[in-house]
Amino acid sequence: MRKSRLTVVFTVMVLVVFIYAFFYARFTGVADWALSSGEADKNVIVILKTSNVRSDFWQAVKGGIEAAAKEMVVNAEIQGPLAETDANAQIGLLEAAILRKPHAIVVAPINDYRMKDVLGRVREAGIQLVLIDNPIEIESPPVAISNDHLRAGRLAGETAISMNGGHPKAAIISDNVDVLASVQRKKGIEEALFGYTDGIYGTYYSLDSEERAYLIAKSLLSSGETPFNTFITLTESATLGTAKAIEEEGQAGKVKLIGFESSIEEIQLLEAGVLNATLVQRPFNMGYLALKSALKLESGRSVEPDTHIESTVVTRLNMYSPENQKLLFPFNENE
Repeated sequence: MRKSRLTVVFTVMVLVVFIYAFFYARFTGVADWALSSGEADKNVIVILKTSNVRSDFWQAVKGGIEAAAKEMVVNAEIQGPLAETDANAQIGLLEAAILRKPHAIVVAPINDYRMKDVLGRVREAGIQLVLIDNPIEIESPPVAISNDHLRAGRLAGETAISMNGGHPKAAIISDNVDVLASVQRKKGIEEALFGYTDGIYGTYYSLDSEERAYLIAKSLLSSGETPFNTFITLTESATLGTAKAIEEEGQAGKVKLIGFESSIEEIQLLEAGVLNATLVQRPFNMGYLALKSALKLESGRSVEPDTHIESTVVTRLNMYSPENQKLLFPFNENE
């Protein structure tokens, strides 16, 4: 009888341990990744536009990649040139990565005519490829994780409408004429402002140079009576250069400034009222999803070819809301 009771107790204990293990694996994701896929044996090389620690956006992307790598117990080696415009350095990193034959390469490609060929060689080498941030149109497009730039452009245009009482007159400052992300943002703005008389005053290109954006804005602001009421700047460098010109000309609050991104400098401009609104992306999410997608591809699982991450309009009035604080300071919730 005593032996029978011990058997029952032992059986119950085994069941409890089994149930605990099942639910632990189910809700922590261990079952999906570590147990079924053996991801710890996989290595992924990630090449960002820049590894510069002063780049808030790319450091947030890096944080998302590191969080996913830790969760899935995988080796993710993160690289990038020091300057965000150094295509030569990034291409060199890509070519070196191909020779190492990792299971997957995740890359945020810098805009350069040579990039299509290099990415094609990644595919030819049998390496899984995931693009982030800046989609590039190549034959047999790879999986892409990017912001919904078209939708973000529409939001920027709609913000210009609401901030100017339904009478927007916007000067757009972009980076380059052939950068797909900026092309999509500009298209979204044009869609939002379609039908408004003189809704778009003109489009100017700063070649991703803060100094050039400053000179463009300075010239427009100092040419007498300002024939527009809003700058919409499509990149961080364009926003910072334009903000400097607005401050120097004493036009803060008079000429609206709507930008993109959420660097520390842009947050400070938002607080000061020089930047009236900014389209904030979710770079942490982008990095996290990119690494997960790369590992799914390597394991033979299906992945959505295009994943678009939404942007949020953040203004001086709503920047302190709990949700927007998480967007502006993504690391605070992950420390």
